[in-house]
Amino acid sequence: MPKSLPKFSVLFLLVLTITYFIHSTLISSTTLENKTSILNFSYIFNGIYTLCLVTAIILLLKKLKDQIGFIFLAGSFLKIGLFLAFTKFNSLEIDKSVFLDFFIPYLVSLVLEVLFVSKILNNIK
Repeated sequence: MPKSLPKFSVLFLLVLTITYFIHSTLISSTTLENKTSILNFSYIFNGIYTLCLVTAIILLLKKLKDQIGFIFLAGSFLKIGLFLAFTKFNSLEIDKSVFLDFFIPYLVSLVLEVLFVSKILNNIK
């Protein structure tokens, strides 16, 4: 397990937490409805999934270093599918009005995943 995983975890959780507070503050100040269930679920889901995906990539790095890019793409595709499945099972409604409640944490997570995985891949070559 590389030394950079704890550093990534702390940085990732810090950025995601700051983003969550900014996002929830903007929503509460601009809307009369307080629909935070999808917002909370989205941030928690993206945080846990990203940490699991990055950890899995690190664990598989030595055995499957040529396939890490495909594993990353499959993991990103699976993230969207699992999110939609969990929202259906938990009766959380996703429509146009809450699209950004999913997309913002997904985008923040994706950007940090890409930066970290590309840094790892550049270091092994």
